[in-house]
This record gives sequence, C-alpha cells and structure tokens, in this order.
Amino acid sequence: MPPNILFILIDGLRSDQVFNDNRTCITPNIDFLKNNGTSFSQAISSADGTILSLNSIINGLYPNSIGTRSQKIIFKENNLIQFLLDCGYNIYGFLPKLTSFQSFIELCTNKNITYEPGPPTIPLSKTGEKILDFLDSKPSDPWFYFLHIFDLHALREGSIPNGLHDFDTEEFGHSKYERVVSSIDHWIGKILKKIDLKNTIVILTADHGEKIPIDDKDITKFEPKLESITKLGRNTLPKFSHNLGGKFLYGFRKSVASFKINQANKGLSSYQKRSRLPHFSMSLYDESIRIPLIFLGVDIKTKSITKQVASVDIFPTIADLLEKPLTVKLDGNSLFPFFNNEEIPENPIYLHTMPHQETHDDDSIGIRTSTYKFFRHARTIGKNVHLYNLENDPFENFNIADDSQNIID
Repeated sequence: MPPNILFILIDGLRSDQVFNDNRTCITPNIDFLKNNGTSFSQAISSADGTILSLNSIINGLYPNSIGTRSQKIIFKENNLIQFLLDCGYNIYGFLPKLTSFQSFIELCTNKNITYEPGPPTIPLSKTGEKILDFLDSKPSDPWFYFLHIFDLHALREGSIPNGLHDFDTEEFGHSKYERVVSSIDHWIGKILKKIDLKNTIVILTADHGEKIPIDDKDITKFEPKLESITKLGRNTLPKFSHNLGGKFLYGFRKSVASFKINQANKGLSSYQKRSRLPHFSMSLYDESIRIPLIFLGVDIKTKSITKQVASVDIFPTIADLLEKPLTVKLDGNSLFPFFNNEEIPENPIYLHTMPHQETHDDDSIGIRTSTYKFFRHARTIGKNVHLYNLENDPFENFNIADDSQNIID
C-alpha cells in the first residue's frame, strides 16, 4: 500500500517565518517537521499570487506554460491530481469556497470540503475541527489530503482574524503576521497527532510570501478615518452628492496617508519601505515569492538543503517518492536525489507577477538564480528593469541594473 499524503499549503507563509533564527513566531510543530524531515530553505514560487502559484504546483509547469492571466485553477492533461488518481489515491481537500477553486473542489470526495474565506473568517480557529473530524473518520487508504490554510489572508484584507485573541501577545510574535503563524502552528500540531507518520508523507509549503509591515504599520495605519465627517455628510448633504463626496474623502485620505508615510519612511531601506505597500501590490521581491518547503515521512531523512529549488519541483518529487517516475516533460525537476545525498544542478527559475484583470505597468516577468534576480516589465523590454545581487544584497535594497548590462544580457 503506498503511503498517505498530507499536503499543507499555508497561504502567504514566508520562508523566513520557518527558517530565520530571528523570527519571533512560536512554531514547535513546524519545527518538528523541519527537524525530522528534508527542508528546503531557498524554495521559490513562480508567482506572487495564489492562482498562478497553485497552477504551477499542481501542473509542475511555469505560468507561461499554463496561462498567466488565469483566474482559476487549471488542470493540464498531466497534473498532480490525475497522477495520484491513476496511482489509486482517494482525493480529499479542505479548500476556500471560491469560484477560482471550483475545479479542484469537484475532484475532492470528502464532506466539508470548503470553508468561507472572506474576512474576518479564519479557517483553522473556526473550522479546524472539521479537519480533525475528517482524520478521525478513517479516510480510505491511500489518501491525498490537500489543506489550503487561509488564516494569513485576513491580514491581506485589512482584517484581524477571529480567534487570534489566544495568540495576540508579544509571546507569540512581534507582529500580527507572526502571531497568526503561531496560531496556525498550534493547529498543525493537533492535525499531526491524528495521522500515522509511519505511513504518511507530510508536505508543508506555501503559494507565495507576504509583506510584513515594519513596526506593524501598513499604509492603512496612516490614513485618517474621517468617520465623523463621513457620517455628518451622509446625514446633511443631499443623496445625489454622496458619491462625489465619497470620492473626495477617498482622495483626501490617500493624500494624507501619502504625506504621513513619506515622513515615516525617512531613513528606511527600500525593503522596509516596500513592507508598507498595499498587500495586493504585485511584486517579485523575495518577501513575496520565497516560501518554505518541507518533506517528512516514509524513508525521508533529516536534511537541510540551502540550494535554490522551485515550487514546480514538488509534483515530480512526489512521483519519485511514490516510485512512479513521470514519463512526461515538466518544467520542474524531482528533488528526490537530495533525499539520497546526491547533488543536482541548480536551474534558473522563471517568475511572473499575478496580473490584475486589466494590464498594469507593475506586471513583471523575471528570472532568479541563487546569485542574481532579474525582472522587468512583462510586455516591454527595457522598462522597469531590476537586477539584484542576492548574495551581497539579500533584501534587494540596491538595484544594480544600470551598471550591470552584461549580467542582464
């Protein structure tokens, strides 16, 4: 009987929240996975948004091979889920109830597959018992259970997640982000107690990273609320003027915020300034695309790999772990040799921002190696060009593109 597979994807979890010694979140259960499995501290997602990232993981292909403006999960002919079905696996899931996930939801055969993802819902603190109940129900072996954990996403929406009160102290992290990570880890511990690790492969990763605002102050903290003025306007001005008044107050708030944030950002590095940009700003900086990747389970040794690897490598790695090598050509390469103390060449990784529905100047494409990262405007060569020496400048504070045309070429 092949091993069961528990796939834990934590939406928006940065690599440094798992591997950086200076992190302040409390993660004994993620640490257990890291310290007893094979971990990859330089794993890179091909995109800074959920759908493109998931499509790359599921298909083992870069976004340009799937569709860069896709708004939903796409299963190409040779994909991870079909591969597992062909291997006799039962497919189960715990996924956000979103139209973009519908094709995945339809492939899962368990009950209680979905949860409401909108703010201020936090799935693990509110519905984590559904995961535990499912594992208690003795699902049919062999099973593949995909958990998409959305807790950190509430911060993206500008909401404080429900259920955070038990972790909302300095003890569990210096920022709201880190405290949510601590709360997620608490539930991961409960989940791990429900499974037989002797017959289960556990994979923990993320779709993309996230900005963590310096001093826990993002751009919204600098905007005046103007609640009393808004209320007065609604009560005293004629209705036909409400729309115009709303637009004026919106522009005023943004203008005040821009002034305040410029003052607050004096003396900060580029990395620190970027941390205060809106969460949905498109970005190919490492805080948005560097993710954790850990494999634990049957015959997987304890190792820490620092070489660059890609999220597109996950699918072919699972195939080799199951001793069912793929015969199709994917963009990803199996990481299985690392488990056997072998070395494999490091490949450059293709990058693409998660585009908005309309084309935008922030749409970018790029390439990353362990040494350099290059990205530019997605449609115009020579526009918005960035180059960073990741060895000398890991926080990407200094764009060296103007002085390094030979490297760009």
